[in-house]
Formats: sequence, C-alpha cells, structure tokens
Amino acid sequence: MSGNLGNVLIIVVSTLAVLSIAVGMSLYIGRKSTSSDWAVAGRSLPLYVVVGAQFATAQGGGFLTAHVGNGYAGGWSALTYGLFVAIGMWIICIIAKWLRSQNFATIPDIMDHLYGRNKLLLILTSFLTMVVPFGWIIGNLIAFGKLYADLTGISVPVLIIAFSIISLMLVLPAGLKTVAWTDFFFGCLMFVICCATLYFLFDMGGGYSEVMARVPDKVKSFPEGMASLGWSTVILWFMAIIPGSLTNQMYFQRIFAVKDISYVKMSLFISGITIILSEIWASLFGMGIYAMNPNLEREMAAGWFLTQIPVWFLAIYAGLIVSAIMSTVASGIQSVTVNAVNDVYKKLINPEATEKDLKIKSKIISIVVCALAVAIALVYPRVLDIIVATYAFSAAGLMFPIFAGILLRHKRIITAHAVIVSMFVGFGACFISMMMETVIPYAIFGLVGSGLALIVATFIFKPKQPVSGEA
Repeated sequence: MSGNLGNVLIIVVSTLAVLSIAVGMSLYIGRKSTSSDWAVAGRSLPLYVVVGAQFATAQGGGFLTAHVGNGYAGGWSALTYGLFVAIGMWIICIIAKWLRSQNFATIPDIMDHLYGRNKLLLILTSFLTMVVPFGWIIGNLIAFGKLYADLTGISVPVLIIAFSIISLMLVLPAGLKTVAWTDFFFGCLMFVICCATLYFLFDMGGGYSEVMARVPDKVKSFPEGMASLGWSTVILWFMAIIPGSLTNQMYFQRIFAVKDISYVKMSLFISGITIILSEIWASLFGMGIYAMNPNLEREMAAGWFLTQIPVWFLAIYAGLIVSAIMSTVASGIQSVTVNAVNDVYKKLINPEATEKDLKIKSKIISIVVCALAVAIALVYPRVLDIIVATYAFSAAGLMFPIFAGILLRHKRIITAHAVIVSMFVGFGACFISMMMETVIPYAIFGLVGSGLALIVATFIFKPKQPVSGEA
C-alpha cells in the first residue's frame, strides 16, 4: 500500500481535515492572547478540557508505536506502562489543590516558593523540567515519521520536518490556551477512533476469540502478562515513569490552569482512568496484530496494520495518528518554551520584560525548540528509549527536592544549597549507571543518589533564616 497515489491522497485529505479544524480552533481562541494565556491558559480551563487535554498529551505517538509495540511483544505489558502513568497522576492529587491555590505557572515557580530565589537552582530546575517535554517532542516526531512513511512512501526526515512546522501552528497563537483546547478536540477524536479501530481489527481477524487463540498464553494471561516483557523492564518503568509523572510539568500546567480549584483532584483522577483504558486498547490492539503477523519489529506493528486495511479506513485511522501525535508535540513545545521564557529569560536575563516582549520571545523560542528537536529526531530514531530516559533523568533530579520540600514546607529545614547537591548527585548517578549499562535500572541509582544526597546535604547546609513565602 505504501506510496499508492490513491491512498496517499486519502491520507492527506483526512489529515488536512483534522488539522484544519485544530488550526482553526487555535487561531480563533488565540485572537487575543496574553503571557498568562501562554503559561497557564489564563487559569480558565473547565474540567472537561483539562481531562481531555491530559489524556491526549499523555498518549502521543508513543501510544501508537511504542505502546502498541509493547502490546504486540508483551500483551498486557502495555497496561503496566499505563498503570504507572496513572499512579503518578493520582499521587499528585495529594498536593494538587495546594499547587493550584499558589498560582504557580511552572515547576521552577514551585522551587522558588519553597527555597527562595537562587540562580543556580533556577537554572538546574529549568533544565531538568524541560528534559521530559523535550524528549516527548522528539519521540513523537519520530513516531509520526515511522507511521506515515509506511502509509505514504515519503521519507521519514521529510515527514518529521513537515509535521514539526504544522505543530507550531497550534502553539504560536496563544501557547497553553490554544494547545489545551486543541488537545481536548484531539482527545475526543482519539477516543472515538480507538473504539472503531479495535472493532475493525478483531472483525478483520475473524472475531475476538479466534484472534486471541493465536496469541501466546504468556502474554495474554492476566495479570501474569503484565510482566511478560521481563521484570527488569517492569522495574525500569516503575522507577522511571511514576517519578517522571510526578515531575512532568505538562501535567502540572493543566492543574495550574484549572478554572475551578475544587475540580483539581477530580481532573487528575479521571485522567488516570482514561490512561488505563487507553492502555487496555493498546494491549488488545498489539495482541491482535501479533495474531495476524508475529514476525514484525515491535515498533512497526501499528505501521504494518495500516498496510492491511482498506482505503476508506485509512482516512479514519489517519485522524487518530494526527490527533495523538500533534497533541503531545504541541504540548511539549509550549512547556519547554514557557520554562525558557518565564523562568530563564524573565527571571534571570530581563526581569523588566514587557508583555509584548514576552509574547515575541515565546514565539521565537518555540521555533528554536522545535528545530532542535527535529535535528535530534533525525539522528536518534527510537521512541520509547528517549521517553523513558527523559523520565528517569528528570525524576532523578527533581522528585525528592519537590516533594520533600512540599511535605516539609512548614519546617523550612531544607535549603537551596542542599537541593542543588541533590540534583547534581541524582543526575550524575543516573547518567553514570546508564553509561555502565548496570543490571539494576539506572533510574534507581539516580533516585537513590538524589534522596541520600538531600538527606546528607540538609544536615550540612543549615538554613540561616526562614525562606520568605507562604508556608
């Protein structure tokens, strides 16, 4: 099917239809934007938009390649991955209402509040905060290239470059405000198409019972199949994804942007449920593809499926691909940009920056971030490796400083210097163990190193006076 002119035309028309709606929404919503819209959507998002946006952002292209690949190779293992993401969201529920009440915009804002303004701490926090969304941008650009290359015959580099340019059109009008509303649209579309696609797959394979009969017992049995990719993989995911979710600014931003503070916890709880449901879909979808062709490279499973379906269904599935990937790429670009502009440029370089200046810088930096992500995506084309690695490094540097600081905020015993030591040790331990290819997942070394360093450094660096700010 690859490269057939008729199929390519169908895909292009369907894709343009979805993108036209999204871009139209973005331009309409972003007619009048402020720096607050860019960072926290003017703190005006209703509950249903937050849930839909969280769902769409959390899935992305990894959902259609790596996650379906997990289902293909490991059956219910895909559900394990999603369960860890949901657990991370549910843990955030504990502090969500307090976070929203403080009117934060970014994770560095939280650190400022807890430990006071420290330039080195601000730079380190900004860098570690940007790691995850930047990795998501790269991973999703790669996913789009792989999926559409199979469909159209167009080279992966060309597809990655083209898609990155289109993604910018959802970010540039008003940052998070336009990204959140278009993500909600994408999330709704994804839900409908996922249901239709799963029905079509099993119908094509002769029915659910016949398809599952051709799937190995070790991957389809439940709950045993949830660990079918190996306990080392499960442990790596556990130590990277849960802490990574706890330090993922894209989740925090939607908390900061909720209009009604009373709905903050509910938005996270429902979002976690939607993630689990989507991973059940990925598991079933991957196993269904395995039953039809057990000889594929795991991340190409979804791409192979697209070569087997009729032309009319390509139009439907193309909408799913674009929705899943576009939502996460746009969210990632916006998240990295708001750190660069609000936390680095405004706080360190130009504290007197005007509203107009911040908006201009936001647009420029969005373009720069996107260009850099494209360059890396073209050099290192593996989706899940990138996403898991960014989770691990971000969590190693941020999890203990954020949550220990919040839990002990009334005592004021942790200083900025102690946190800086913890960040360096956590990141360094994670990097060294990854380079050494240790048997124990490198995320564990980073987290343990960060936690121990924070304890030791807290005893060494005593606070001279209380840090200003609300307890």
